[in-house]
Amino acid sequence: MGGRFIDAEVEVFFAERPGPPVGFRWEGKEYRIVEVLEFRRELDFQRSWWRRRHRDWYKVRTKDGRVFELYFHRGPGRRYWVLLREL
Repeated sequence: MGGRFIDAEVEVFFAERPGPPVGFRWEGKEYRIVEVLEFRRELDFQRSWWRRRHRDWYKVRTKDGRVFELYFHRGPGRRYWVLLREL
């Protein structure tokens, strides 16, 4: 996988929950998601419960035509969204 590595925590917006994200805020700018290109869920049952990393991965296209990969970390502890890279 190529692209520009970002690895920044972001705020994500939803039209309804549960459901896919419809936008996110990164570096003070809002990006509108117009298409989810790919979704995958990774469940980590190989580690002890307190070390597991369950993640929902999204590859999305924004209104301005840019493609990003982001994920929702939903393991134990704090839950958060990460904008991993621009493709």
